[in-house]
Amino acid sequence: MQMKKFWQTLVHQLQKDRQVFLALVIKHTKGSPGTTGAKMFVSQSGEIFGTIGGGVMEFELIERAKEILKHKDFLPEIQTLFHRSSGVGEKSGLICGGSQTNLYYLCHPQRDRETLEKVVSFLQKDISSCLYIEPEGISVQEQAVILTQPQINLIQASGRWLYQEQLLNRNRIAIIGGGHCALALSRVMQQLDYEVLVFDTRPLVTTLIQNTYAQFIKIVQNYQETGGLIPFPELTFVVVMTTDFLSDVRALLGVLSLPCPFIGVMGSSDKIAQICQCLHAAGVSKNLLSRLYAPVGLSIGSHTPEEIAISVAAQIIQERHNQLRSLTTPFFSTDDLSICDVPTLP
Repeated sequence: MQMKKFWQTLVHQLQKDRQVFLALVIKHTKGSPGTTGAKMFVSQSGEIFGTIGGGVMEFELIERAKEILKHKDFLPEIQTLFHRSSGVGEKSGLICGGSQTNLYYLCHPQRDRETLEKVVSFLQKDISSCLYIEPEGISVQEQAVILTQPQINLIQASGRWLYQEQLLNRNRIAIIGGGHCALALSRVMQQLDYEVLVFDTRPLVTTLIQNTYAQFIKIVQNYQETGGLIPFPELTFVVVMTTDFLSDVRALLGVLSLPCPFIGVMGSSDKIAQICQCLHAAGVSKNLLSRLYAPVGLSIGSHTPEEIAISVAAQIIQERHNQLRSLTTPFFSTDDLSICDVPTLP
């Protein structure tokens, strides 16, 4: 589910002066159909958006939400449900295993609309912020992203609780080169709720004009400039797919010193060999080159831009969930390449 669209749709209901019952999954264990970060709301008009896991559990919660919305008063609540038919704990009606903890909050137009409009504004502008929910209400404020802390956290002490959610989208990709493959990859990654940033040197290329999936498109004079223009590089997967190998080299020289968790480059084995030769001649170590995902994408026999996009997206998903690599630590060691050692190609 796309986080930005979720909050935009919820705010639209509040702007129509409708109360909204909000359900958030704040914790889950293995086997649970509802995963941490999942969201759903039920509006006073009966509109339902999002999911917290589906099945009879979700059906019963929706029916309960409709009753709560009729009475127009509800104290925020935390509920832990176990997805099994026996044992201790409150049962969800599902038997798939695991458990999930949900937070329920009733949004009032007069009280909460302005706060949630700020949430939407922060997300649209890609500003790092934090959402807070407590029994007394909901609030949001700008806050630098803290990678050492979980994106969603529940603090409980002395019978009180505080829900915290860092709102910056941590699913991020920078695509360097704005051609047909970049257009297809932008579409796929946008559907996967990634913040998509595309770089190109050609302002009027047709595929850039057609790219309505990227949140940001930036035109640069030289692809080597891209490294300094990527916000939150420690969260950003980078895919290089320009029109020629020299442009690929420039792009890689611009990003190799960044702490990105993934840097891949598209091309045939011959093209990749030429790129690596140029990078090595420019002072990039063999150790650093060995860490490149080249050619980028899983080997699924892809040929068309759409097939290539699927292969690249699958590899990114695979690597993102690889527990051997953490997004909180740089995948590329800057010991191998000093920024001052990187030459500028003509």
